[in-house]
Amino acid sequence: MKLTTISLFLLFFVGTMSAQRFSTMIDNDNVAYLRDFTIKTVDGKVFETSKLSSYSATNGRLKSLSFKTEDGVKHKFKADQVTQISARLTKVAKTATIVDNSTKSIQSAVTTDYPGIIAENKVHFNSVVYNKKKDKKALLQLINYGFDQKFKVYPDPASESGTTSINDVAVSGGMIKTYFIIKGDESFTVDKKSYKKLYNTIFDNCEEMKVDPKSISIKNLCEESLKYNSSCN
Repeated sequence: MKLTTISLFLLFFVGTMSAQRFSTMIDNDNVAYLRDFTIKTVDGKVFETSKLSSYSATNGRLKSLSFKTEDGVKHKFKADQVTQISARLTKVAKTATIVDNSTKSIQSAVTTDYPGIIAENKVHFNSVVYNKKKDKKALLQLINYGFDQKFKVYPDPASESGTTSINDVAVSGGMIKTYFIIKGDESFTVDKKSYKKLYNTIFDNCEEMKVDPKSISIKNLCEESLKYNSSCN
């Protein structure tokens, strides 16, 4: 049976989502479906544009972007000039992002209006210092949007290998194996090994989060983030 390009696209991202359980990191074809941007800058200005004219991205990091506003004025910003970006996913990208078995568990666990968050149909990027030693900052996609009150989870920009290009824009691909967590003034890079060691620190030794150490797995980060967000003070 011959599969269409869209069918292959959906199969790929549904498989990815089932493994990740967080929002899918935007890459490859998904970039083309981002529309209706709201861009907030460090000086407090807010810009809206239907799409980006161009941008630079490597391994999940948005490093710069340019766009035109409705008045035809061109704007260009580097990551350290922007605090937040939100953008709308079109219908095809939305389907690829949320059609996965984990959605039901998220809806039942999260205390905020997760169905409403899904209906919002947006992705969000925040300005993050992901390397304090070198003071490196980039716009990273917030993948636990909606249950990010206690801490925020991003794909670790150093964990992706290889890039592909769309319209001369480098975009990362592959599975997320390492996560970057920001909790107040603290930050953690967690993977399969370090998650076990950092588990109690991340979750503040909250009684509701105590489990058999042998059962601690990075695969459960999403559900455990949801539980922590709703059950621990």
